[in-house]
Amino acid sequence: MLRLGRTSLRLSLQFAFLYSVLSAVIFVGAYWLTNYEVRDWLHDQMASDTAILTDIYEKDGIDELAKSVAVMAVVNFENARIYQLLGPNGDVLAGNISRIDGPPSERYISAETVEIDGERADEISGYWITQNMVGPYTLLQGTGNQVISEVLEALGITLVAGFILIMAFGTFAGVWVGRLTERRIESISGTMEKVAAGQLSARIPADDASSTDLSRVSSSINGTLEQLENLMESQVQISNDIAHDLRTPLQRLRQRLEKMSGQHIIDPKDANAALEQTEGIISTFNALLRIAQIESGDRRERFQPTDLCDLVKNVHEAFEPSAEDSGQNLLVKAPEQPVVIFGDPDLLMQLISNLVENSLRHTSEGTTIKIEVAQLNELPVLSVSDNGPGIDPESHKKVFRRFYRGEMSRTTGGNGLGLSLCKAIAELHHADIEVSDSQPGLRMKIRFKSLEK
Repeated sequence: MLRLGRTSLRLSLQFAFLYSVLSAVIFVGAYWLTNYEVRDWLHDQMASDTAILTDIYEKDGIDELAKSVAVMAVVNFENARIYQLLGPNGDVLAGNISRIDGPPSERYISAETVEIDGERADEISGYWITQNMVGPYTLLQGTGNQVISEVLEALGITLVAGFILIMAFGTFAGVWVGRLTERRIESISGTMEKVAAGQLSARIPADDASSTDLSRVSSSINGTLEQLENLMESQVQISNDIAHDLRTPLQRLRQRLEKMSGQHIIDPKDANAALEQTEGIISTFNALLRIAQIESGDRRERFQPTDLCDLVKNVHEAFEPSAEDSGQNLLVKAPEQPVVIFGDPDLLMQLISNLVENSLRHTSEGTTIKIEVAQLNELPVLSVSDNGPGIDPESHKKVFRRFYRGEMSRTTGGNGLGLSLCKAIAELHHADIEVSDSQPGLRMKIRFKSLEK
């Protein structure tokens, strides 16, 4: 049910009222202009008749002028036109006016002040008159107002009917638009109330056939709610992962500290082991904090034009000695010309380093690891691949979860946050990161969607 207090209905009715007022102003203007134009046309007609009669007088004299005035007075319908030709002494020479009261110099006179020969149409209530000199003679002629009255009456009826239709249609359209808008607003409001009550999965019903502002707002809100739900699920997952993955190190640290507290002389090995466990826990929390800062977009102000080719060459130079010591082969493939994107060079270096370090850590001696920079459809693509054992395809999407460690990772160091950090950095740069089989081995590919800010 619609209520007048609702903004959508109130605005719709206000616009309908505004259109009605504008229509009324336009109709009044049209009425006035029509009245003016018809009057002007009537006076032009009488001026034309005066010119014709003047030409007759100049060519044929007063007798022909009087005959012409008499003929014109007789042939007009129901005395819609009146004429009077006066001599220099004021005597009537021709015409259908017997008597006229009042000064004939006025532009309009009432029909009651004019006595004419014959019947006069009932519609005539007055005459528009002109008085001109034809030589020494005075020519008085007038035109009845029935033409103007009939035109204005028909126009008035049309304008009033049109105004009523516009008012009715405008009100109906305003209520209809207000109702549609109100339904959409209620849908948005209802969804937000559900979200406020904790139902993060609630979404505003999509209207694929509409491209209105409210539809675009609804799509934006749905996108925001989806992101909010994902973040909340991520926070829950993080909490669970922290509780699961840090519980054992913290318990071991506690046991070691309890053991040390009962010793009169602390064994340096126990102290060093406790310090190492503490550093590992601190490192884990620092990594989580760094991921959170990246995901919040705090590092975006450090973006600048960055050449990916220089970054991969620097990473190759930094990790090549370690790869040689492990019996692994680290290669780099990049074009000669720069491949520039707008990003944070430090974070991009961290991204590439984490991917390379992940491959070095989880592959064996004799593995070839390749860092590549290429362009696909004029957009940069960065990949790190190896010909190692790879991972189970079902784990491809899990590797980016915080604290996730596959079976092969359980025997190696790390906290399971390296690839989560890579994903956060890629998303900060509006890039897609995906995992695929290198046949054999594993490939990590980052597709950048834009070169500019």
